[in-house]
Amino acid sequence: MRGISRVSTLPAMATPSLVSLAIDGGIPVRSPGKPWPQWPQSPPAAERYLLDVLHGRRWTLTGPIRDSELFERRFAREFAAWVGTRHCVPVDHGSSALVIGLESLGLDYGDRVLVPALTWTASATAALRAGLVPVLTDVDAVTGCMSPDDVDLGVDAKAAVVVHWSCCMADMEALTALGDRSGILMVEDCAQAHGAGLYGRTAGTWGRLGCFSTQQGKVLSSGEGGAVVTDDDALALRLEELRADSRSYRTDRGRCGELETVETASIMGSNFCLSEFGAALLCAQLEVIDEQHATRRRNYDLLAAIVEGIPGVRLHRPHPGQTQMSIYELPFIFDELPTGTSAPYLARVLSAELGTEFYLTDEPLNTSRLLRPWTKPTLRPLADEFVRLHDGREFPHADFFGRNTVVTHHSTLLGTESDMEDIGAALRKVVRTLS
Repeated sequence: MRGISRVSTLPAMATPSLVSLAIDGGIPVRSPGKPWPQWPQSPPAAERYLLDVLHGRRWTLTGPIRDSELFERRFAREFAAWVGTRHCVPVDHGSSALVIGLESLGLDYGDRVLVPALTWTASATAALRAGLVPVLTDVDAVTGCMSPDDVDLGVDAKAAVVVHWSCCMADMEALTALGDRSGILMVEDCAQAHGAGLYGRTAGTWGRLGCFSTQQGKVLSSGEGGAVVTDDDALALRLEELRADSRSYRTDRGRCGELETVETASIMGSNFCLSEFGAALLCAQLEVIDEQHATRRRNYDLLAAIVEGIPGVRLHRPHPGQTQMSIYELPFIFDELPTGTSAPYLARVLSAELGTEFYLTDEPLNTSRLLRPWTKPTLRPLADEFVRLHDGREFPHADFFGRNTVVTHHSTLLGTESDMEDIGAALRKVVRTLS
């Protein structure tokens, strides 16, 4: 046994179990009976709000007006105020937010849109759904987000989907300045950045618009859902029509039995409306998210101090200008993997030691099986251009994060100081045993 004396007061057969990894039959760092915080969590007001919807006989924005305000309208107002924008347009999915966000910009068919390689596939497939060609870029070696150094001006992109990844914001100050100089419209993908801030400005307020997901795993969750925020009045009207079959909010209160929307029809839309049940959950979640953010940040700081003393592994660190963290997934980065190991193996090892799931970050899009536009015949012209543009391109930083990173869900950081110490103990054990 490396580093362990063979002289022991324990029975000879017990010694291996104390120093072996749990995945090999050893004793795990954390007792199997010690629970972790669960997700999603039901906020105090959620049940009451959902019952209000259930018995109010108005389950959707497109239903007839009744006496009470829609939760959808309430969420739109409260979320815009929380983010710090003039407008919020709720939608049924984060993917839908990206689609109508890109459609609202008035780009031409086949225009190119920059997308970081280190993100979920929806950031790129949304461009294809909007009739555009995603062009993958590498990411910053520190933050894992798109940076000005990664932007290839030679591809003549008209827009960029800037993803704030895991717990870090992209350098939007530099990117928006680049966009202003080069004519690239900046769309923020804030699916992992609810409430994050850079230089005191909230994620979603830097670009032309910000797109959010409220899928079950997100820090603000309705099971499925999303939202687009903007300060542009004309853009907001277009977004409303794009998500509600060319209809927008009526400007008067309307009478009981009338519809909440009117057929303004300046642009053809689709139906991406958020249900009242999802909106009710989001209103309840907004009431607790700031407190949850504070808990996660406190535990992040504790864990950062613990990990600082463990060789070979580091905690993902945000851009120095980031003034507020929103932690969706927390990456643990192994700069050099121990001989004979891999990130998938380390994820299994840590999961076994701690009794909660550690897993891989999303596979970079340059190798992901989820981004294959040539499998859909209706996308053929866009797919052909996508393949041509990526011939010979390399993404070393995205590949590094995909190969050397293990993440844990943000719910892990809703635990206690003792929970963070358990994570540190597991990391020390793994590093020591595999070195």
